[in-house]
Amino acid sequence: MKEGRVIFRYDYILVAAVLLLTSLGMVTLYSASYLFAANQPLRFRDGWAPLFGNFWACVIMVALFPTLALIKLDWLKKGWVIVSVVMVTAALNVLPFLEFFQKTTHRQGVDAMRWIALKHGGRDLVNFQPSELIKVALPLYLAYILDKNKDKLDKFVYGPLPPVLLTALFCILVLFQSNFSEAALIALTSLIICFAAGIRLRWFAVALLLLALVSYGLIIGNPEGRWYQRIANFGMQERDPTDTGYQITLSIEAIKSGGFWGKGIGQGTLKMRMPEVHGDFVFASFAEESGFIGVFLYLLLTAVFAGICYLSAWKSRNRYTQLLAFGLVTPIAVQTLLNIAVVANLIPTTGVPLPFVSSGGSSLLMTLSGAALLVNVTRQQIISEEMGGVYAR
Repeated sequence: MKEGRVIFRYDYILVAAVLLLTSLGMVTLYSASYLFAANQPLRFRDGWAPLFGNFWACVIMVALFPTLALIKLDWLKKGWVIVSVVMVTAALNVLPFLEFFQKTTHRQGVDAMRWIALKHGGRDLVNFQPSELIKVALPLYLAYILDKNKDKLDKFVYGPLPPVLLTALFCILVLFQSNFSEAALIALTSLIICFAAGIRLRWFAVALLLLALVSYGLIIGNPEGRWYQRIANFGMQERDPTDTGYQITLSIEAIKSGGFWGKGIGQGTLKMRMPEVHGDFVFASFAEESGFIGVFLYLLLTAVFAGICYLSAWKSRNRYTQLLAFGLVTPIAVQTLLNIAVVANLIPTTGVPLPFVSSGGSSLLMTLSGAALLVNVTRQQIISEEMGGVYAR
């Protein structure tokens, strides 16, 4: 031990950032959804549905977060653990296609098949979106396989092929669930991890070409589809006044009306006219009530979270934890940027939720699970790099 050396424990700052983001998300979601709850039937579960899933996700993570943050990461490198996680994730993403697991209100051929519903007495007790599991399962697998094959990445069979096969499987399942934006995020996460692993650039050129062709076929090749309409109508809300155009118009008004200081938590008015504001457009409600100063502090907090995670990945001497950290933080950072860009009318509507904030217990549960593993990676990186130091308390 090097006497007198003090270690800056930025893993503590990362934990604080996660707690603050989660707390801010719960307060924002409550403020955005209380009017929705008040207009629902006098049943607690129905009225507080936007907050209900997030609340239980937080309750579960009270026990699960410390476990994931302190577990030995070497245990997660075991082959049977990775195979089990991948198989369970793939199997759960097949269940939404089975009528038995669909919501009681599901309309065949109309509604997206994204949820698994556990039902009793003709009512849904628990709904879960299995595609959210991919955000943790895919980085775990890719970090494992690319670390295992690190000396053979130049060979197609050991380098690009394993990531391509699993990424393609997950993307196909999610596309059939009618969730193009989630599939695109999965593909981007895979590319980021493969780039960090050192896969040759020529394979990225091939992958990007294939992604461009597939995207063209799915979007441009289907003029009647939802994604084509969103892109065609982007920036012209008057063409779609009753759907996303209406939401975007109110969203921009809400952001502008927030001014510098905001109207105050719970004092927003435009959010009351915005359909499903507690979902993908919750940031508009937050901006209206907290103003520029609140948005700035939120972005700063998110930047601290992402910055520490990327720093830990970059400084890590362990290839597996380095790749895992890159894969876990990227979806959270990209989702945040995409959601804000949609709400500010900078890009077409994507349907991507705002991490830590938007209504959705599945999303929050997996976001916090990924955050717990990122705390673990950061903690291990500090310990391994500064074994001779004196920890700052």
